[in-house]
Amino acid sequence: MAGQIMLQSLRVANRSPIKTCVRAYAAPVHKFEKYEPKVVESDWYAWWQKRGLFAPKRTDNKFTMLLPPPNVTGVLHIGHALTLSIQDAIARWNRMHGRSVNWVPGTDHAGISMQSVVEKKLKRETGQTRHDLGREAFVDEVWKWKQQHGDRIKQQTTRIGASLNWAEEYFTMDPQHSQVVRDAFIRLYDDGLVYRTTKMVNWSCALQSVISDIE
Repeated sequence: MAGQIMLQSLRVANRSPIKTCVRAYAAPVHKFEKYEPKVVESDWYAWWQKRGLFAPKRTDNKFTMLLPPPNVTGVLHIGHALTLSIQDAIARWNRMHGRSVNWVPGTDHAGISMQSVVEKKLKRETGQTRHDLGREAFVDEVWKWKQQHGDRIKQQTTRIGASLNWAEEYFTMDPQHSQVVRDAFIRLYDDGLVYRTTKMVNWSCALQSVISDIE
């Protein structure tokens, strides 16, 4: 039965009745012979989102936090679960202290890593390379991969119960974010903080591109 605001009169010893107010809610209620977490937890998250409990409020007392965007090249692992748990605790703690919390989610296109994964998939399924497809068609394949795996990452995140503001979800290849990155590099170049020079590099013969030490 859905909860409702109730005024209860409690008699303690011989004192006057004490009136208490229980918060109103209409939460999902289930009846099982045994607890079914898959059903219960998914219903609770949908209920939280429907009531807008993760959306920032209109107040000057604000707390904003960015979720480190996981690479869209795969799925979440235990390290992501740890980060989500810690940040979720921080977000909820700030909400309980009356702050307007904006915890922003997103995914990262992962650059060379994503290109490599999509190229291998393309070669395996069609026998083609990105050069055979051309730039625009290959970018389309990258977006298809993002749609498939980005949705799975979001499903995993919601299953954990992370109280993120999904209204501001982003992808690092979105036009707005790509423009911000370009602007940042232009400023760094103009300030002499990034520059071109002759250096030893890690060249991938397979990818026909420069890659970092770790890759």
